[in-house]
Order: sequence, then structure tokens, then C-alpha cells
Amino acid sequence: MDLVVPDAEGWIRQGEWADATLRGAEPPYWIQIWPAAVATARLLTRVGTLLGKRTLDLGCGLGVPGIAAARAGAAVTFADRQPEALAFAGWNAARQPSAAAASLHQIDWSREVVPGTFDLLLLSDVSYRPLHHHALKRHVAAVLDADGVVLHADPLRREATPFVNWLATEFATVCTQRRTHFLERTLEVRLCVATRSPAALAPWQRASGPLAARSDTDPASSSSEPTNS
Repeated sequence: MDLVVPDAEGWIRQGEWADATLRGAEPPYWIQIWPAAVATARLLTRVGTLLGKRTLDLGCGLGVPGIAAARAGAAVTFADRQPEALAFAGWNAARQPSAAAASLHQIDWSREVVPGTFDLLLLSDVSYRPLHHHALKRHVAAVLDADGVVLHADPLRREATPFVNWLATEFATVCTQRRTHFLERTLEVRLCVATRSPAALAPWQRASGPLAARSDTDPASSSSEPTNS
């Protein structure tokens, strides 16, 4: 996947991010590619064709999972509250071979719901703060088609585990851990596939290899925010 990404340090120096963060705003997490996004994209490239699948990359950041879905033929909507993130995601998606035109939707998804119905909902490392779990559940309930699939990924964050457990109570859910190599680092990423239709799990199981039943055991990590280490 050929991507152009921003110079994170230069972007922050030239903008107002540093001052805003000191005043309590959330840092510009969107400006980096995170291991969970890489693991999600790799799974999407193995699952086979997603031709015509309506896909929502929620809290997309630079949009790596959504771009992988677009390369597989999906009709992708990128949703994020940062216009700069959407600009990078949309531009990179348009550069991919055979990718359909993507839709961009600027929204504060913690407060509003993306309009539409989707076959695939991508949630890549967006559950790192428990206060966002209600908004994520609201999106799952509002936008997921009856036979739709939720693909949730996180680097084994303790804070994300309650959301994963909720998926398992509401849907047929299977999870696996994948050792993800990225930028000279190796990190375990938890990938969970959830759907109301157990039959819909089959292509994801074939792509992932053996998928373990979802575990309630809390992971060792206690980080509440994204980290590359």
C-alpha cells in the first residue's frame, strides 16, 4: 500500500496542536499510523474481495484500514472530526489501484452518528477511552446492516476490554491476537470480528487462521491512550 503521510513533528510545530494540547485538548493522534491500523489493514487484504461492501472507517485518522478495504473493492466512508485527517485519507484512497471513490464525512462521532447503513464497520484503536464506548455502541446499533460485520482492533488495552466484552454479549464474536511488526517495533494486536450472522464469520476465519473464542481476561496493558511502545 503506497501512502503519503504527514511529517508529524513538523506538522505539530507549525500548527496550534502543541498549545492546544497544553490547554487540555486531545493530541493529534490521527497524524500517526498505529499498529492496530496496520493489523486491521493486513487482515482486510487477506479476507478477499469486498466488492461493493459499504464500509465505514470510524475515527479513521489517516485511514489505513479504510484504504485497504477500498483496495479490496469496498465503497468506503471515512469519518473523523479532523478535516486534515480526512484530507489525507481521501487523497491516499484515491491513489490506490482500482479503488472506488471514497466518501469523507467530518463529524464528532463521540456526539453524533454517521448517517447511513454499512456492511462493515471498522473500529481501529478508537476504544482507548471508556467515555467513548457509549458512542461506539450507538454507532454499532445505528449503522450496522442486519448481516453486517464489526472489525475491532486494539493493542490489548485494558480500557478497551469492556467494549470487546460487550460485543461478545450482543453478537457472534471471535478474537485473535496478532503479533504486528511495524516501524521496527513488534506489538500484539487484538482483532475481534463480531456479527449478528454467525455464517458471516466464515471468510474472516479463513483469512485469520484459527480464531480464538473471545476471552474476558484483562490484558496486562493499562495504558489509557495510544502509544507506539
